[in-house]
Amino acid sequence: MVKFILRRFLYALITLWLIASFTFVLMKNLPGNPLGEGAEKIPKATKEMLMKQYGLDKPLWEQYLTFMNNIIHGDLGASFQFPAHKVTDIIKQAFPSSLELGLISIAIAIVAGLTLGIIASLKHNKAGDYTAMFIAILGVSIPSFVLGPLLSYYIGVKWGILPAGLWKGPSYRILPSIALSFGTIAILARLMRTSMLDVLNQDYIKTAKSKGLSNFTVVVKHTIRNAILPVITIIGPIFVNVITGTLVVEQIFGVPGLGKHFVSSVSSNDYTMISGLTIFYSSILILVIFITDVVYGFVDPRIRLGKGGK
Repeated sequence: MVKFILRRFLYALITLWLIASFTFVLMKNLPGNPLGEGAEKIPKATKEMLMKQYGLDKPLWEQYLTFMNNIIHGDLGASFQFPAHKVTDIIKQAFPSSLELGLISIAIAIVAGLTLGIIASLKHNKAGDYTAMFIAILGVSIPSFVLGPLLSYYIGVKWGILPAGLWKGPSYRILPSIALSFGTIAILARLMRTSMLDVLNQDYIKTAKSKGLSNFTVVVKHTIRNAILPVITIIGPIFVNVITGTLVVEQIFGVPGLGKHFVSSVSSNDYTMISGLTIFYSSILILVIFITDVVYGFVDPRIRLGKGGK
């Protein structure tokens, strides 16, 4: 088991290194100037000072080594937009809002998605099934950056039911959370429905019914309990996907998270901010995948003793 964990940890490090390397290369090939618009009008002495400050005067190979060394030491560099602030400090300040939005969204998605999936399976090929799957199709078809403005305008501006934007109190969390969770609701609903239908056809469910157990007991204690296992396995990656999906939703609703920094960094060619946020989010995803792999190894020994675990 130790060798299995170490191997997975090595894979995680290699993946993170590849992502960081590709990010560095892509940043260096972006069109535009990292010093911003009008950089050509900056006095030569000032420009040379800025280039030296950010290490842009060095050869690419030396910049790359410095870049990787800083990552190893947890330093993502200083932002071009906010020279007095480190990217790590900006992440510490803004990420809690993104995390809160993500947690609320995933909670909504789990409750709504599982409920729809259960209803669809129990009402298979009936009105309840068709209705739940129609909602799931809408969730897959309508991206958050389309649903967000619609919710903000109709529910927030036109009808005035909820705040259209900003991040001031509990009521301000509802619309962005719904916009962000809608696609995840669809995924969980369809997966739960498929898993429930598969479990309902198993022999032990038929045996439980033949013993005279009530439908409620069969559904809750036997069907849902077993059908939910495949859903649990994807909650981790979906959670990371929801967190990264806040980038656009935050811009729409004015949430003070990392989304506004990511969007503005792209438009202003803020190399350090783009690379720092990319590596930060990639690290979260890699960590979740690593933990999932390890848990799988404990739960199912075939995984760690199979071809990938030798």
